[in-house]
Amino acid sequence: MSKRIVSVIVSSVVAFVAIFLFGNMNGNTVKAATTATGKVLVVYYSNSGTTEDAAKKIQKQTGGDLVKLRMSPNYPSNYDKLTKVSKRQIDKNIHPEILNKINMKKYKTILLGFPTWYQRPPMFINTFFDKYDLKGKTVVPFSTSMSSPMSVNRPYLKKMVQGKGINLQSGFRANSSKSINKYLKKNNLIK
Repeated sequence: MSKRIVSVIVSSVVAFVAIFLFGNMNGNTVKAATTATGKVLVVYYSNSGTTEDAAKKIQKQTGGDLVKLRMSPNYPSNYDKLTKVSKRQIDKNIHPEILNKINMKKYKTILLGFPTWYQRPPMFINTFFDKYDLKGKTVVPFSTSMSSPMSVNRPYLKKMVQGKGINLQSGFRANSSKSINKYLKKNNLIK
């Protein structure tokens, strides 16, 4: 073989190895979640049932534990009252109490579901990050909103976890089975 052919073959092999080894090194990719060992938690709050439906689909696919957050005071079911309460909490920086006592030690990956209100996460998400020690854990936020993309939540979420040693993922909007399946499959979260 000529030196040129050998050089092309070696270059091709090096390129292939580089793509194989480094192609999946994306800061937004969840590391192996080991769903079979129960180290995944799907925790959520749902007022209308939309986020709950998404959380149940996610739980079924990941095999993780499922926990619905309970608040004090509870959010009103009436939409007009709900918007007033949630806006007041934002304006006055009120962090409602979360009543759940969850043992986070046994979980490696936490999928955190919430509706998007006023182009941001509800204030109980602040409470969630204040209440639970999630240092060293991966948190994957998912939101349900017909009008707001997940990206509107990210600046708030980043601020909430700053300095807490949490591996916060970019997350996804969970409005359809297709978007849920796509994200879970891409990030190795399907059991």
